[in-house]
Amino acid sequence: MKNLIAILCLCALAACTPGRDYLITGTWENGDDNLVYLQKEIEIDSFQTVDSAAVRAGAFRFEGKTKNIERWKLAAGPAKKEIIIDDVPITVTITNKVNSRTGKEVPAITVAGSIEQQILEEGNNLVITKNFMTLGGMLMMMQVKDDSLKLDSTYRSVETIKAELDKQIHNFLDTTAGYHASVFLILNVAVKEFPFREVEQYYQRLTPRVKNSIPGRRLGKIVEGLKQVNIGGLAPEIELPSPDGSPVKLSSLRGRYVLVDFWASWCGPCIAEVPNVKAVYEKYRDKGFEIFGVSLDDKADRWIAAIKQHGLDWVHGSSLAGWKCPVAARYNVTGIPRTLLLDKEGRVIAIDLRGEELGKRVAALFE
Repeated sequence: MKNLIAILCLCALAACTPGRDYLITGTWENGDDNLVYLQKEIEIDSFQTVDSAAVRAGAFRFEGKTKNIERWKLAAGPAKKEIIIDDVPITVTITNKVNSRTGKEVPAITVAGSIEQQILEEGNNLVITKNFMTLGGMLMMMQVKDDSLKLDSTYRSVETIKAELDKQIHNFLDTTAGYHASVFLILNVAVKEFPFREVEQYYQRLTPRVKNSIPGRRLGKIVEGLKQVNIGGLAPEIELPSPDGSPVKLSSLRGRYVLVDFWASWCGPCIAEVPNVKAVYEKYRDKGFEIFGVSLDDKADRWIAAIKQHGLDWVHGSSLAGWKCPVAARYNVTGIPRTLLLDKEGRVIAIDLRGEELGKRVAALFE
């Protein structure tokens, strides 16, 4: 009787324990004695190994409990695969394939699971295609950077292809708002590349179940933070070393209209925009217009040389950390040139103004 009571108590305790059971079973062709690792996402795009399993007789297995639907990773040697951890069993197949470049065998991972897993896979494929196209476009533009006509033509061609890929992503997000996996596509693409109003719309379209999940809550915090660096938001403070090493703050420019300009000496489109920016600055600097240039350079000599070479006589600051610049991260800068026009109180009133648009918008403030 005591044993029965004990068993019933254990069952009741298990039933009350919050969380979801997950089960991952897999095979690895000729993979005996290798280890497969299970990695949990602890922050956005940051994963930590939480378990490992040895391959025995060509098979391995993971099982456990998690509090919510989450995005984790499986790692086998250099190969990694994102997976959705939920209460639907996951089946993994690892095969060894020859790398055409090195001639060495490397593992390749395929996964089958829930509809969430399928959506994650489709979303990731869109991300990979877009990233590949972006990288290819950058390489193409670098090859013709000294020919303005070819550079302009190449840029327009790349932007056309990217626009078509963005359309596919928009369509995908429109049909997956009820799935947790769609959150990761919003984080990986929309947050980084789409206008804030679109990101906010996609977040608001998520079902309450998805919003209340761990990834949904993370996305919600990011959306709240993005409001500050988009139209209507009060721009966060910027404090960076100037070219002479002294600190310079964005708040020191209050009382003037300020163009926060993210750029770099190596950025062709940034340098191409310089004549237009200089013309606007020279026309309105004495009327209360200022520019705060935030450089994503990682070499002080190149940064300072570019300022002198192009006669950029406005306020400058840089962490000299390249793309790891904390200011760029806070302002969600994923590509340059990137500009924010601030009013006299430091609120964002326009974003990404270039060419004639910049001149017209600044002129409207003073004329």
